[in-house]
Formats: sequence, C-alpha cells, structure tokens
Amino acid sequence: MSDMDWRKDEKGCFIHRTAIVESWVQLGSGCVVHPYAVVGRLPSSSRALARRARLIRELVIGDRVEIGCHSVVFGGSEIGNDTLVGDFAHIREQVKIGERCVIGRYVAISYESVVGNDCRFQDGTVLTGVVGDGCFFGVGVVTSNDRNIDLDNYNYSASRIALPVFGNKVMVGSGANILAGVKIGDGALIAAGALVLKDVAPGMMVYGRPGMFYKGPS
Repeated sequence: MSDMDWRKDEKGCFIHRTAIVESWVQLGSGCVVHPYAVVGRLPSSSRALARRARLIRELVIGDRVEIGCHSVVFGGSEIGNDTLVGDFAHIREQVKIGERCVIGRYVAISYESVVGNDCRFQDGTVLTGVVGDGCFFGVGVVTSNDRNIDLDNYNYSASRIALPVFGNKVMVGSGANILAGVKIGDGALIAAGALVLKDVAPGMMVYGRPGMFYKGPS
C-alpha cells in the first residue's frame, strides 16, 4: 500500500481509501481506520429477524481509536479513547465500550452490551452482556442472553432477554460458556472450558461442565 491509499482528516485521523465511514459518525482525534472497515453500518430490516432493527444514525468514537481491517461497527454505539478494535471484529448497535480496551480479531459484541475500561477480549469471543472494568476474556468465550428459545414460535421481547453480568477484574478462560442471566462477582475466575449455569460469588473459581465452584485460600 502506498501513502496515496490513505487520507488524513482535520482531526489527524488516517482513513484508508477502501474503508467506509458514514458522514454522521463522530470520530475523535488521531484515529486509524484500516482497509475495508465499515464504520456506521445500519442493521438489516429483514422480516426473517425476530428483533426489530433500530436504525440509529449516531456513532461516537473517542480519541486514538484504531479500527482493524474488515471490522464492522454499527450505528448507535460508543467506543472510548485508546481502544483497539481488531481485524474482522463485529460491534453491533447500542453497544458501549470503555477506554483502553482491546477487542481481538473476529470478536463479536452483540447489541446492547456494555463494556467497562481496560478490558481484553481475545480472538473469536462472542459477548452479549455487561462487563465491569479490568476484565479478561480468553479465546473463544461464548455468552448468551436468552435461555427460552422456542423454534416454533420465537418472538424477541426485551422482557425475556437477560444479559449475563460480569463484575470488575473477572478472568474468563478460553472456551468458557456463560449462560443468560448469570451474575459473576468481582475478581472471580472462570476456568477454561467451564459451563456456567448459575451466579458466581466474588473471588470464586468455577471449573468443569457444568461449573463446579471452588473458593481458594484468602
């Protein structure tokens, strides 16, 4: 790639010529938008979807945010200062991400999720949930927001959606699966591959499938 492939705007942002940044997106200063990224995508309104799409033409991105190749950031969301969005990441609408976070390659953050400051999400993680500050998610962590799926007559309703909630400084090992509505206390450790079906107290370790609980020495 040559320097001609990039443009620099009045805020000192570098945007590749193949990237799409919608005119209504509010980019902070010093941002970088890499090739083929889409910043400000609107969701599909297909009738096949159970959830009604909200077309929100507002997207606030803080200072020095870097958005990787082929990543997609939907309208209606917010990304804090100094956050890195890795290649092929997917951030849906009505998501709020704090400052100094790392969103790894192929990470998907579902609609209405909230992420605090200084969080790390390793490659391939799927998040739908509320996450406190300083949390770490290993490779391929899976979360869900609904335990009551009826394939014959499924209707999306906010009353049935229950996002899992993670406190501050929670560590989640690679391949763990956290079900809808589960609350994880501050400083808890979810071991790699664990299946978490119920709430986890602060400082608790969970391992196994289904999850078994262990309180280490204080």
